[in-house]
Amino acid sequence: MTDWWRDLDDEIVNCFIGYESMTPGELSQKIGMSTEAVTSLLGRLAQEGRITIVRVARTSG
Repeated sequence: MTDWWRDLDDEIVNCFIGYESMTPGELSQKIGMSTEAVTSLLGRLAQEGRITIVRVARTSG
């Protein structure tokens, strides 16, 4: 993994410090990426065991 990816992963994980939970949309605003990109990264981080996804909700639509 390149340093750029490692830095991005660390930035995402560090965003949760002080927060019990956060939506992908809230996280995307914090780091300046699209919600879709953040959702993809969260899935990978969960597969690697770096985060736990504890809630999934149905969207209106």
